[in-house]
Amino acid sequence: MVHNKKSVIAAMGLFAALAGGNVSAALTEVTLTGTNVSYTFYEEELGLLGTASTSGDDLIFAPINFTASSSGLPFASQAIHVTVSANTGYQLSAFSLTESGGYSRTGNDVDVGVTGTFGATDIEGTTGNYIPMTIAADAPFDGATSSWSSLTAINLPATGWGGVDGMVGSVSLLISNQLFATVLAGSTASIYKDFVGVTVVTAPVPEAQTYALMLAGLGLVGFMARRRGSASA
Repeated sequence: MVHNKKSVIAAMGLFAALAGGNVSAALTEVTLTGTNVSYTFYEEELGLLGTASTSGDDLIFAPINFTASSSGLPFASQAIHVTVSANTGYQLSAFSLTESGGYSRTGNDVDVGVTGTFGATDIEGTTGNYIPMTIAADAPFDGATSSWSSLTAINLPATGWGGVDGMVGSVSLLISNQLFATVLAGSTASIYKDFVGVTVVTAPVPEAQTYALMLAGLGLVGFMARRRGSASA
């Protein structure tokens, strides 16, 4: 059923893209605060992700009925956009997405799986700066029943993001999740997601004095290099 699986993933990717672009100004905006960051999203986009809370700088979702099953709905999909904003004195440098769940399957020609996109968009500088990562479970999905988990990470570039000052204070994250369970007659399959968590890595913003020292140091290095170049000539 490899060809069927590819078709399923392609169709679900299109669905997620369409769903992800349907954000209305009339939706209810929610902001949750962490230690060094805050998270803002639309309540109506939670859907199968259930409820959201923070623990330190982690954003935790508790999915509700996020299940795909051959005896029910064979596909389950949910996308949410989350704006991450660093508190004053901090900047964003990396993000990770951890997910987990379980599955069961019987019979032959059974496909269960996890897919999706974890992406980051620069909303302070060039919005063309976008890093997409594929969500993929580490389980082989070849047993009768087991658990699965996935870990997806995004590291922001050292330069080119964050606007004029180069300090990344806000980023828009896309979490687009899909589960699928497809079978032939006589087989059964189900898969569920019970945890979704976002972890943010922050770093202190250098103080103005530190910047001045860095610039002075770079200037001195350049001056010495030019002197050595002139001397050797």
